Amino acid sequence: MPQPYHCIGRDLAHRIRLVVSDVDGTLTTADDSVSAAALEAIRRLEQGGIAVGLASGRALPRLEPLAERGGVTGPIIAENGAIAKLRIDGELMDLGYSRQPAAEAFEKLRSLFPGAIEETYDDEFRLVDFGIRSHGVEAGELRRHLEDVQLLDSGYMLHLLEKGVSKGSTLARLLGEVGDGSLSSEEVMVFGDSNTDVSLFQFFRHGVFIANPRLSEQQRWALEEAAEYASDLPLGDGFAQVAQHILGLRRE
Repeated sequence: MPQPYHCIGRDLAHRIRLVVSDVDGTLTTADDSVSAAALEAIRRLEQGGIAVGLASGRALPRLEPLAERGGVTGPIIAENGAIAKLRIDGELMDLGYSRQPAAEAFEKLRSLFPGAIEETYDDEFRLVDFGIRSHGVEAGELRRHLEDVQLLDSGYMLHLLEKGVSKGSTLARLLGEVGDGSLSSEEVMVFGDSNTDVSLFQFFRHGVFIANPRLSEQQRWALEEAAEYASDLPLGDGFAQVAQHILGLRRE
């Protein structure tokens, strides 16, 4: 079980140089809009000397406006780790991933379950990840028909993408190129709320689970097993709560 967020101590708070956060369910409100409190917390982290990055299942065009509003200077990771930029004004990195396996899997599922599988509205902006919705067919049943493709459930949509792609592995690949290149994993704190964020907690020890009321008990258990800390408050308020605690310790 994770420790309460207030167990984050002064030494760790002063050691953190980069915070990387999921977006939906972590920086948002119950109506899925970006939390004003979380956005202000991002700005304060940046002003306090901690760079902030984003790691989301969203397509890049839906992440960049948020990064600009928050003054984010850290890496931008989109499509569950398949797409990345070192900074908002940087070039798209070549991570070597292809959309073909996901596209073929989508067509297979659509053929097997006529009328039950549809693309999400932002698929036209996705380069690797294939966002889908399933009507009347459980994710576990869909997975039975997939071999070289993973199906992720973020709680907001289902994602098809190549096996081996994850937010955590991509952030780990980028770490040596962030800032002056001296950043270590011990100087990174990651925030997430759903199954698609487990890899962040696996690759980076200092992980904070943000409570999301949409999670099932089983999903919540998996996140709590992987994270080091947990917020008291849910969603974007939880992110702001932990950020304020860290900033308060850094002022001491």
